[in-house]
Amino acid sequence: MGEAELYAGGRREADDVTNLNQINSQRQLLRVFGGLNEGYACSEAELSREKNFSSRGYPALETRKPRRKVRQATGMNGMYHLNGLLTVEGTTLRYAPDDGGDAVELENALTDGEKKMVGMGTKVLIWPDKMSFDTAAGTLSALGSGWQQGGKSLTVTPCDAAGVVYTPNKFGATEPESPKNGDVWLKQAEDAPWSYRDALKLYSTAGGWQNILLNYCRVTCEGLGKAFKAGDTVTLTGIPSVVKNAYSADFGGDVAVDDVAGDSVILSIAPDIESVLYYGTCAVTGQSVVWTAMDGKTTQTFDGPFPDVTAQRRVPDLDWLTEHNNRVWGCSSTENVIYACKLGDATNWFSYRGTAADSYAVTVGSDGALPARLPAWDTCFLKENGLHKLYGTKPSDYQMSSIQCSGVAKGAHQSLCVINETLYYLSPDGVMAWDGSIPTKVSTALDPARLRNVKSALGGALDGRYYLHLVRGSGEAQAVRLLVYDTERGLWQEEDVCSYEMAGSGGQLYLWDGKAIWAADADREENWQQAGGIEDGVSFELVSGDIGLDSPEELYLSRLTLRLEAEVKSRIEVAVSYDSGAWETLAQLTADGRRCFDVPFVPRRCGSLRLRLKGRGQLTLRSLTRTSAAAKGGILAQEVN
Repeated sequence: MGEAELYAGGRREADDVTNLNQINSQRQLLRVFGGLNEGYACSEAELSREKNFSSRGYPALETRKPRRKVRQATGMNGMYHLNGLLTVEGTTLRYAPDDGGDAVELENALTDGEKKMVGMGTKVLIWPDKMSFDTAAGTLSALGSGWQQGGKSLTVTPCDAAGVVYTPNKFGATEPESPKNGDVWLKQAEDAPWSYRDALKLYSTAGGWQNILLNYCRVTCEGLGKAFKAGDTVTLTGIPSVVKNAYSADFGGDVAVDDVAGDSVILSIAPDIESVLYYGTCAVTGQSVVWTAMDGKTTQTFDGPFPDVTAQRRVPDLDWLTEHNNRVWGCSSTENVIYACKLGDATNWFSYRGTAADSYAVTVGSDGALPARLPAWDTCFLKENGLHKLYGTKPSDYQMSSIQCSGVAKGAHQSLCVINETLYYLSPDGVMAWDGSIPTKVSTALDPARLRNVKSALGGALDGRYYLHLVRGSGEAQAVRLLVYDTERGLWQEEDVCSYEMAGSGGQLYLWDGKAIWAADADREENWQQAGGIEDGVSFELVSGDIGLDSPEELYLSRLTLRLEAEVKSRIEVAVSYDSGAWETLAQLTADGRRCFDVPFVPRRCGSLRLRLKGRGQLTLRSLTRTSAAAKGGILAQEVN
């Protein structure tokens, strides 16, 4: 340079030097906006507080889409979507099919209380009522079933696998002479003529005498066959010991129903091989048991009184439910037991025949109750301090594995939601994401104190977004909020509360605000523009992070310009807070729909400032232009040699 000096952006020859003040300015354009950040590190591109904005227009910041009111609803006890929206309002069940078919309304069909529901096939299963609603037929039926003798006569007779009861016409220890086709011979032991050691044989001219196995029992009583179906497992009580001794000890517990015929059920039992009264029929009443041998002549009477015989297809009391691999899984927090129904049959939970279709139950030995339902994608069960995962494809090879990790928080059992093969839920440490390995926290941007000690937490999903409804405290101190997490971009937003119950259809999320049911995204529904009930604008508010904290001391904010776009006619208020002081209104305006406009202003000298934007309508924040100027001019001075 020689004697020339380059300083403050200017170049002068040494002999022309004069003292000059030059004002330099810099412009920064912010076009990528983050989400909610309630921490100390909230940047100017994030929001320290907001309501009803979303990341749907990322990188711009847009208000959420208007909701559509589906209908009024009060006393909501549960919502579920399966080929249509099912709601339980008080004791009334309502179902509206997606295809526009006839709606179903069943009054006084259920108890008045919170419901747990899960879908299987075309049916919605409802606990604690243990009912099944068929969405195709529009009918409600009980999962369990019970029957009681009620003083009527009940008969028990050994039969073959087809339920056929045989009446021998030949008796004795020696083979009958000149048998005819169809003759039935009871080959009897001389010392025990009616015992299981005897053998029943059927004669045919083609094959001679053939053994008939009577390893089943036919039980007949009025109404018994109507209460059950083939394949059921029923629990029998009140069967007299005389009957158990005559046929099988299985009559004292769970027995399998192989077939049903009229008022009769065919039971698969393990015969008592020591029985001396096997080949005969027992007639059971409350006063006596009369045993009659197959010859119809030999009888024995056993005096009572005897209690009524009962039969029941039991269904366990379950707290949380899911469907996985054609089974309904559930857990009982009081018993600390995990249950699975019979393969493809949610009416049978205690069927143990040694097959791959068996029911399943296992007691969890770790500390604490099982507070969480299961996600529909896997067989995992969450506790507050860990999770249990079940491996295997059938009951004979199921194995339980336990992992110590951040489990589900107390009261947050309904926060579980699966989005893109990842499970999201509220834990004592915050909101977690679990992809099958180790849960990781995704709520570092949120205030952890506002996520603790929840009274209830409810989760839902729509288009890759996780909706989390939180209730903390009660009465006047109750705090309720609806958080929305964009799982693809990792951004949090907050919406106004409309979600005391939620039900997702995959293409829509239904919310209940205590008075009405709303569709979260109206334009995802067919003919939504003609449906009516669309929100008339959305009330919105945002507060930016501190602007100016990253500026060096020799620069100050000389101008800020907001680039906004209104989709519909919107009312907007812009305010500023200098150095965490009181809010000062900068502008109030009404913007016409579908146009962009700028809101510029010159801030006063300050260390930092925050912007507040609130109003009603549909608004998009496109950019924020920040102009910084030097706090004093640059001084051009001659270099002294």
